[in-house]
Amino acid sequence: MHWTRIVSATILTAAIGFLIHVLYGQGVAIEYVQKAAEDGRLNDVITQPYPNWVVVIASLTALIPAFGKVFVYILIQDKLPSQNKIIKGIIFGVVLLFMGDDLLRMPIMSIVIGNPFDVVFVQSLEKWVIYPAMGIFIALLVPKQLFSNS
Repeated sequence: MHWTRIVSATILTAAIGFLIHVLYGQGVAIEYVQKAAEDGRLNDVITQPYPNWVVVIASLTALIPAFGKVFVYILIQDKLPSQNKIIKGIIFGVVLLFMGDDLLRMPIMSIVIGNPFDVVFVQSLEKWVIYPAMGIFIALLVPKQLFSNS
């Protein structure tokens, strides 16, 4: 019974995300953006190299998802296997990869649409390194007992 519910939740969650992506993201949203481009409303979009103020805003807003990752780690750290913080961090980083598309889905889709395997590997390697590295630093820095008396 538990496996049935897990499989059902997985399938329905994927279906909801995929349907919204296809119907809205690849339909309504693309049409809207194309119309904005035709109307010249995207002519002033800043491109690389970005000015310093854009880099500062990007750096500051990167703290938001980083805090989310730290918060999730705080919630689940006792459930992760291993007593070694580095191993625990690597496992958490892999969990982060599983939670998004970067571990397998995007590389597979990139290959399916015709990108060469080596190009996909080089592009994917960035995320495959980032998330475990984040996990390690989070595991090393977050205290075991968040609200300790000391």
